[in-house]
Amino acid sequence: MLALRKINAGIRRSIENSDVKQELDHLTGMHGWIICYLADHAGEDIYQRDLEKNLCLCRSAVSKIVALMEKNGLIERARVASDERLKKLVLTERGRQYTDQVRADCIRIEQQLTAGFSSEERRLLLLLLERMRNNITEE
Repeated sequence: MLALRKINAGIRRSIENSDVKQELDHLTGMHGWIICYLADHAGEDIYQRDLEKNLCLCRSAVSKIVALMEKNGLIERARVASDERLKKLVLTERGRQYTDQVRADCIRIEQQLTAGFSSEERRLLLLLLERMRNNITEE
């Protein structure tokens, strides 16, 4: 478990010290993950519960993060025609402007983490990490 903790800390440090983060100092690492998630699912109705599930966050954390991103003009909550009570999350123009920079930073970090790995080793790593995630969420 200490090995996972060290990797997580290294990823956080890499994100916080990245050129993109320095340029976009109002963005947190989680803002970047949400921007990429919304960009990758453009055209789909994405709700806060989708972020909770797919980014492994609790409801209160997502509420706070979404409120801050909305305040900073990165996302907006849009009405859904089928249900007036629901609000989907949509990137604003400002949020879309950051997508390429944030995505490139994620790719850079992934390449740094897997430097020297063969494609088979990368595939196996993803498979094992998914199994670990499934094991921990089954409890």
